Amino acid sequence: MILNEGGIMIVLTATMKAKEGSGNDLENIIKGTAPKFLKDPGCMDYKVHRRMDNADLFFFYEKYEDHDALAYHAATPHFKEMFAAMKPLLDGKAEILMYKEI
Repeated sequence: MILNEGGIMIVLTATMKAKEGSGNDLENIIKGTAPKFLKDPGCMDYKVHRRMDNADLFFFYEKYEDHDALAYHAATPHFKEMFAAMKPLLDGKAEILMYKEI
């Protein structure tokens, strides 16, 4: 759920699990698209990590100036293309958590 917090910075974290044997394919999709997000208006940080003890687990850390920047990110063609390519490689749904800066 996305709440409009006005001008408050938003941090989003997401954890995703690749289907067994699909981790490298998922990483390649992410590496090919993630740099584009840093060019989006209001995207302050976008980093993806792969767990050291389980290469099928990925952790996303994203920071946006405000809700509008996050909404813009989710509506970009490169986000939609990346997610469509990732979806068949995922084992279950992503766990997405949102935080506001205090």
